[in-house]
Amino acid sequence: MKIGDVSRQLGIPASTIRYYEREGLIDRQSRVSGRREFNAQAVFALRFVQLAQAAGFSIHEMKSLLQRYDQDPSPSGMWRSLTEAKRQSVRGQIKDLRRMNRILGKLLDCDCETLNECVEIALEGKI
Repeated sequence: MKIGDVSRQLGIPASTIRYYEREGLIDRQSRVSGRREFNAQAVFALRFVQLAQAAGFSIHEMKSLLQRYDQDPSPSGMWRSLTEAKRQSVRGQIKDLRRMNRILGKLLDCDCETLNECVEIALEGKI
C-alpha cells in the first residue's frame, strides 16, 4: 500500500507518517519505483500509534510500548506495565485538574474587595 493510500485510510497526513518512520515508530518501508510500500505490520503500528496518542502517550512511550508489544503481544504482555503506569499518571492529573478547577471556581465566585485579599484567603486554605 502506498503512503497516500495509508494516509487516506487512517486519516494521518503523509508527512506525519514519514515523521513516525524517522522516529522509529514504524520500520523503514521498502520502496517500489522510489515510493514507500507499506506492509500490514506498518499499518498496524500506525493504528496502534493513533490509539496510543489518543491515550496520551508520548513518542518515546509509544516506542517502548511497540517494542514491548513486539516481544510479547499477549494480553498479559510487558506492554501492560507501561499502560498501567500511564493510567496512574492520568488519574493523578485528573485529581490535580479537579483541584485546580475548584480553586478557579472559588476565585471567580470570590467577593473579596481586592485580589490580594483573595490570595491571602486562598493561601490560608479558606478557598
